[in-house]
Amino acid sequence: MEQKRSGVLTTQVNMTKIYRTFVRRVFHFLMVSCLMAFALATDAATIWDGPEITFLQPAPKPTEATNQDRITTNVWLTRASSKGLFNAFSETNAISLSPAGTEWAFGGLSNYASLSFTNWNALLNGASPTTLVGQEMVLHLTDDDIYIGIEITIWGSGGSGGFAYERTTPVINASAASISGENFSFNYNADPGLEYIVQSSTNLVDWISVATNSGAGGTAAYSNTVIFAGSGFYRVVGTASP
Repeated sequence: MEQKRSGVLTTQVNMTKIYRTFVRRVFHFLMVSCLMAFALATDAATIWDGPEITFLQPAPKPTEATNQDRITTNVWLTRASSKGLFNAFSETNAISLSPAGTEWAFGGLSNYASLSFTNWNALLNGASPTTLVGQEMVLHLTDDDIYIGIEITIWGSGGSGGFAYERTTPVINASAASISGENFSFNYNADPGLEYIVQSSTNLVDWISVATNSGAGGTAAYSNTVIFAGSGFYRVVGTASP
């Protein structure tokens, strides 16, 4: 009888140890899961789904700033008279993994999380870049984890160089819009390292640049005399400072 009681007691002790070990492991798993979720929440990607702009390379002279699309402070897309795009911030010509600091995928910006990204040459898979004209794509700036919608509209071939594309821009928050007499004004956030272009339109199709300034942090103000006979619209486009 004593051996049976001893056996039962031993079994109870072992089960208690197993239960405590199980609880500790579950607690550890939950803590790790919470930390991972916190890391993902605080390190989310940035989606540039602001107004589209058109970049047209005036001439295949990649060392000149006017021939580079300076998207951010460390990604300046350009092209020579031949080959593909490269990043003039860190590269002098197009090589196998150019443009540095970028990944590309076919598809729409709204679906960026499910797209398969790769480098420029792998995206082409041996085809000419002329086949990209008119195709909806997403550009990922890997260092800053920024996703941009982009569509190539022109690609010069036969050694002529040159290219053009339409791409999305960062969302810029505007506030304090008001009209006082004949004066219209508003504020917008202006981060350092970016150039901001205020544009106006009467039809939301044709846009005219009316002011440009370099961001210094905080907010910037724009004001002008109301000149529209009918409806008037304004937008602010941000790009890297030259």
